[in-house]
Amino acid sequence: MLVWLSLLAFAVALGRTFIDWGIVYPELGMVTSAAGVLPLLAGYSLVFGAWAWALISMARGQRRGVWVALVLTLLLNVGLGLGTTVAFCPTPCQTLWPIGELWNWATTLTGAAAVIAQGRALRSRG
Repeated sequence: MLVWLSLLAFAVALGRTFIDWGIVYPELGMVTSAAGVLPLLAGYSLVFGAWAWALISMARGQRRGVWVALVLTLLLNVGLGLGTTVAFCPTPCQTLWPIGELWNWATTLTGAAAVIAQGRALRSRG
């Protein structure tokens, strides 16, 4: 269950990335040139690459993979999901309605479920 919930949180965060790149960043004028795209692309590649490594590591039973997945899930799913829902595009979010609103909550809820599973796994492996 740990790996499946963590993989679900990863997939939902990746889906949110597509929404950000397709709708949010162009509205903010962040992806209008190569100079704007390159840092974002490098950052996302680094984060999702580390997260993929963590999922593979976790599936192999390595504790450090759970730690990396926990940190990334807290930041990207729970933190960004709640931050968006509370501050950036408060509920009800009209950006790409209703998909944007559903995805904000899906990001937060799948992240919370994964964090609970990851926390339990770390606690049980002591």
